[in-house]
Amino acid sequence: MTDEPKARTLANGIEVWCSFDKLVPVGELKPNPRNPNTHPQRQVELLAKNIRYFGWRQTITVSNLSGLIVSGHGRLMAAKHLGVGVVPVDYQDFASESDELAVLVADNRLAELSTVDLNELEKIASEWKLTDFDTILAGFEPADLEGLLNPDGNSDDDDDEDDRHDKELDKSDVTVAVGLYRFRISQADFIAWCDRVKQDAGFDKESVLKEIRIRLGL
Repeated sequence: MTDEPKARTLANGIEVWCSFDKLVPVGELKPNPRNPNTHPQRQVELLAKNIRYFGWRQTITVSNLSGLIVSGHGRLMAAKHLGVGVVPVDYQDFASESDELAVLVADNRLAELSTVDLNELEKIASEWKLTDFDTILAGFEPADLEGLLNPDGNSDDDDDEDDRHDKELDKSDVTVAVGLYRFRISQADFIAWCDRVKQDAGFDKESVLKEIRIRLGL
């Protein structure tokens, strides 16, 4: 019989699964005033619920060089939202302020440059729906999930088996959602198109979005 996994410790009743250097009082942590990443209240609320349910899966990283947070500003805000007194912290060395700031910016920036395979996401969302999993824990509001699974506002019950068969799409394709518009293109073409847009726009998020709108005539 396999023993159930156990958390490393508890931090004010919240399980801590990630490796960390020590538990630090929330009030001792100092956000970096130059942090360009923002965290809307709704994101903080969802992150807090995620931490409460899953426990600490990531630490708050603090620089030994400056004593400021390098990654985990949103997690600190979530901790304050939860009202906890201590959080797991990992202290790391940096050779320069530039290195420290690069890691701080990359914490969000590199994720922005990724693309999503909507086919696989739809499969995962379908599995969640079958098990009544609380998708809020993954950042999906019920309306988001419904929009992903039923972009046309129709349920599977509205179509018979033949209709569903006729509507089945090539699994090598992806669905691209831009505002109210949805497009189906091959994954290879989509990735290549995204790369071209990013190259032409210079990888700046706002510039990329502007370029996409221009190319789609929105």
